[in-house]
Amino acid sequence: MITRSLLLSSSMLIAMAGATGAYAQASQAAPKEGVAEVEAVVVTGSRIRRPDLVSTQPMQVISSETIDSKGYTNIADALNDLPASGIPVNPIGDQGSFGTGRNFINLFNLGTNRTLTLVNGRRFVGSNVASLFSGAGAGGQVDFNGIPTGMIDRVENVQAGGAAVYGSDAVAGVINIITKNRFEGVEVDGQFGISDKSDAETYRGRITAGRSFMDGRLNVSGSYEYAQTTALSFNDRDITARQLTFAVNPANRTTTDGIPGSIIILNRRIPEVTAGGLPTRAGSAALSGILTMADPNNPGQRIAAQFGPGGVLVPYATGTFYSSSVASGGNGLNLADLSSLVSPVKRHVATLFSRYEINDHVRFNTETFYNHQSSVEPYNQPIYNAPLFGGNSSALRMSTANPFLPAATRAALLGQTTALTADAANPGEGIFFLSRASSDIGNNKTSTKGDLIRNVFNLEGDFDYADRSFYWNVAANLGKSWGTFSSPNINQTRFLEAIDAVRDSSGNIVCRSATARAAGCAPLNLFGVGSPSQASLNYVNVQFESKYALIQTGYEANFGGDLIKLPAGWASFNAGYEYRKEKSRFSPNDPQRLGVGRSAAISAISGSFDTKEAYIEGRIPIFGGDFSFPGMRSLEIDGARRKVNNSLAGKNDVWSYGLQWKPFDDLLLRGTKSASFRAPAITELFLPDAVSFMTATDPCDARNINSGPNPAARQANCRSDFTALGLPANFNLTSNVQAATVQGTTSGNRSLNNELADQWSVGFVYQPRFVKGLAISFDWVNIDITDAIVNFNLSSIMQVCYDSPSKPADVCSRFSRDANGQVRGADSATGYTGPAAGYVNAGYTNFQGATLGVDYKFALADVPYVGSKGGDLGTLEFEFDLYHVNKQETSVTGLGFDLNDDKGEIGNPDVSWSLDTTYKRGPLSATLTTTFIGKSYFNKDFTPETRDPLWVDDYYVNNLAMSYDLTDLLGGRLGMDRVKARLNVRNLFDKEAPYGTTGLGVYDVMGRYYQVGLTARF
Repeated sequence: MITRSLLLSSSMLIAMAGATGAYAQASQAAPKEGVAEVEAVVVTGSRIRRPDLVSTQPMQVISSETIDSKGYTNIADALNDLPASGIPVNPIGDQGSFGTGRNFINLFNLGTNRTLTLVNGRRFVGSNVASLFSGAGAGGQVDFNGIPTGMIDRVENVQAGGAAVYGSDAVAGVINIITKNRFEGVEVDGQFGISDKSDAETYRGRITAGRSFMDGRLNVSGSYEYAQTTALSFNDRDITARQLTFAVNPANRTTTDGIPGSIIILNRRIPEVTAGGLPTRAGSAALSGILTMADPNNPGQRIAAQFGPGGVLVPYATGTFYSSSVASGGNGLNLADLSSLVSPVKRHVATLFSRYEINDHVRFNTETFYNHQSSVEPYNQPIYNAPLFGGNSSALRMSTANPFLPAATRAALLGQTTALTADAANPGEGIFFLSRASSDIGNNKTSTKGDLIRNVFNLEGDFDYADRSFYWNVAANLGKSWGTFSSPNINQTRFLEAIDAVRDSSGNIVCRSATARAAGCAPLNLFGVGSPSQASLNYVNVQFESKYALIQTGYEANFGGDLIKLPAGWASFNAGYEYRKEKSRFSPNDPQRLGVGRSAAISAISGSFDTKEAYIEGRIPIFGGDFSFPGMRSLEIDGARRKVNNSLAGKNDVWSYGLQWKPFDDLLLRGTKSASFRAPAITELFLPDAVSFMTATDPCDARNINSGPNPAARQANCRSDFTALGLPANFNLTSNVQAATVQGTTSGNRSLNNELADQWSVGFVYQPRFVKGLAISFDWVNIDITDAIVNFNLSSIMQVCYDSPSKPADVCSRFSRDANGQVRGADSATGYTGPAAGYVNAGYTNFQGATLGVDYKFALADVPYVGSKGGDLGTLEFEFDLYHVNKQETSVTGLGFDLNDDKGEIGNPDVSWSLDTTYKRGPLSATLTTTFIGKSYFNKDFTPETRDPLWVDDYYVNNLAMSYDLTDLLGGRLGMDRVKARLNVRNLFDKEAPYGTTGLGVYDVMGRYYQVGLTARF
């Protein structure tokens, strides 16, 4: 079950920890069979051993039973089902260029790099590539693909805090994955899943085994798990295949006419480009320039033409045009053909654990994790040549003399009513432009392979001295993840050589350039889908490949125990020291680094930092046990402090303190206050000047100069720039940078400081004795992040420059304008590299939210009237988990000019909840999970005048999980200790995402999905 940490009685949790606790928690001699030792219990969020699992912080627990019973093949899926989890980075939807197949968690929607992931209380090596294009934001995020389900005991999720105990990144919270500390026997598990559309198959097989030796002093255990998911495209689901988008409303006339400026349309197409090629008179995006042909169905009429197979002209329908790149219907490019819905992932995950009791008070533990995974983004954007783009991707200038054109096609092109521009190089021929999405040449499909290994060596012990109990440990934590990303692309120089085709003296079609022919150039035919020959593809294609590695080295030492005996119990402490070094490198191959293809050159990154951190925490019970009175059954305070010395970000102190108060036995009140931090990541620190193509909202554009947070300041600052350029102060600027890109640079910043976060939470847990089996918890969380590390883009730079009362020189110097007031791009002649974006400590985020948990369990035999029938009627349990966002505001500039309040927007609804209703009787267990996502806005800045609709409706989805214990029926016959079968139906009623959205990352896109599984224990 998924439960709040305090919704079960302490005795139950203590027993659980004593029987299957984590290595990080097993700092005592192994418990005897059937005996739960409470002295060594450690709650996530603290390193202090204590006699219960009570936490001053809000915490949720996902048990291994829940992971299996609900059919989760990845722990990330279980965490993402929690209402407080935000939009994740996962294999659903388009992936980042260097993030294919990854699974990163995003607590509270504060960013995947602000959630700290631990395994058994220690850091796990990250897998987020150090690149500007990772798709997940810079950081050392842990990929949950590398953590198996077989040896997991439970997952503890502590919200809002943890930096004082664990260090960097614990801003939104801490996820602590706790493994079994010993295993006996052999367990095998198999699971298969398939959608009701007979696709999207998933497979998982695993074996877990363990055995004790040397009279139980040595236990060795481990697991192997194979999991595989399969690919889906946008065309495989109606909700994505229908290509819903917002388009300009042709009925709208003014900004005050009560008619929305933007409306939903279906069947979106890009009318200016096709896969086989679209011939136009000029290289502009105007549809009126499309060349025509005789209408085969209406003699004497002409119709727009496109290139069909073999280069013949066939009719072309533009559909209903709304705006540039947006039409409904027609034969324009369909992005659903080029978009991945699910990227397939294959995982081989193995673990090996050992635990050796050197004597009754000293133990040596080891942990090994290994993962090999591969993934591919099966559908992606092609190589474009179209009037929608500039530079190398603009429409291609072609001649009717091109020998690949069939004679009938050439004649039809030359016979246009309005003559083509004459081809000066070929008398009697004309010039036209070709707009083509060349998926048959290069589709940028990204494949990745990755490996991960992590080893932990831990020596620990305990002893008594002066009537006090103490414990200690020293540990080494060594991890590395590495792999490659590869994708096909084209060599632009060779591409231009190959499309310049002529006939030689023998009538053969060849490349015009003799030098290119000598280098193996084969002419490239672009007229019609599938026309390029394999020889030409071999010449123009190039393989991009990049290698990455992340290396984490950590050492820790801890000492703690009893300090002072107080009337309410022992005041206890833990003190420790941690050294950690993080290294990361990203190495693109030469074609990618040199930018020989269509994308910008990709920079190599290499860097490292180390951190030395000392910490101490304490727990003081003031009232409790026999030392209590009415209104003060117990009172406890705790606190922690960590001194951080980062080799690049410098020194910081972070802290936390909390309080627990039981005014009476049924009610616990709790609160915490803390300061947390996130250290700069390798990408943010070491990214060299990387070429970047930028657009921006220009405050000085005539359409924007009278708006903004302070129009007077904006006007004055813009006019000052105009006059400095020799332009009139009231110059009417139409800024090109709002529509077309300029080349600039983005770079890291080795002077970055740590992000800082102030956090507090207050809450209660209520377990009334007069309602047996009922527990209620509530927590209010507040997180304010300052000095947030942001990639300061050109829009933000210009906004700060012009909207500040006095123009800050350090910001305004990041870009310049030419004599016409236009933002300048890179200029090789002068050495100017263009606008300079990059990482700075500038932003802030303010978050407030609440979580509510209700757990109610009872036997049906105890229900009046129902129980009168007698016998075992089973038990019924309700688990309700609600999450409410009260505030979520972000400013990239840190000045509030660009304040974005996305509370209540899609992916961050005001209210979301889940309800598990479980019935158990004998070997049968059935759980119906209902998940609710509240009404959500597309963007709260929209108004009825600007867009319709403004929001999507409430959304419910139901999942069914059933299991049946077959041990009594089959176990004895087959020699098994346990046999359990399970059936899961996700999205039981095949609920689509609410109208207006495709659902990616927020709503279910798979549809009804079936899973069957079997677990056998020997």
